Amino acid sequence: MSKNWRDKEHARTITGRDKNITVVDDHQYAILVWAELAAQLIKPPVLVSIDYHPDTDPPFWLWATQKAIAKDPEREECLKKQFQDQKLAAIDPLALESLEVQMSFMNNDEQINTAMALGFLSDYHMINCMAKHQYATGHHYLVPRASFGDLSDEMFVRAGFSLSLLPQNGPVFLDIDLDYFPDPASFQTAGSVFRSLVNQAVGITIARSDKYFDYLKQTKKFTLGNCETACIQLIHECSV
Repeated sequence: MSKNWRDKEHARTITGRDKNITVVDDHQYAILVWAELAAQLIKPPVLVSIDYHPDTDPPFWLWATQKAIAKDPEREECLKKQFQDQKLAAIDPLALESLEVQMSFMNNDEQINTAMALGFLSDYHMINCMAKHQYATGHHYLVPRASFGDLSDEMFVRAGFSLSLLPQNGPVFLDIDLDYFPDPASFQTAGSVFRSLVNQAVGITIARSDKYFDYLKQTKKFTLGNCETACIQLIHECSV
């Protein structure tokens, strides 16, 4: 795979102990990291994502919707499915350059179900602050308002997530969007569940999502750089 997308995304991989953490600017580009890592594994991993938003829209949903409406509003649903299928068919999961070519058509909340459709993931658990969707695949967990930004064991319990839902011996990816954290206090609450997720993960991705972070943060002096540094430091501290 070319390095062009890494340059565009200011993507970098930080190695600490046995954990590689890859940071991207826009969340959809995490799929390229998952694809690279999944190619090295015997079976597709399960994703655990912690995010303010539930980034589980269908593959290429926004692009296909806009294109369908522009072509024939009365046939929107039919055309949308055709356009989505065309994009997926243009991607060879074993030739990741073909995925990189399509990235400009992917929105920042479509990467998870696109990864499912391409076989990079076997399942996902989306822990978020907005919606508890019920889809044919995947699982959603709604964080109560009082626990927004929290990484404590109590938050996971309140959201309904348990480590017992993950495969005992199967690979896991951990994915974190920095817009989940509204202030520095978020990083003082990490409990045993989060620590276990860090240590079970065979790959960790972090999305900066700057405009969403800036909109949702509750402490004026809490910068995206502060948040990123604190998150990476916490992951290193949790690693054993």
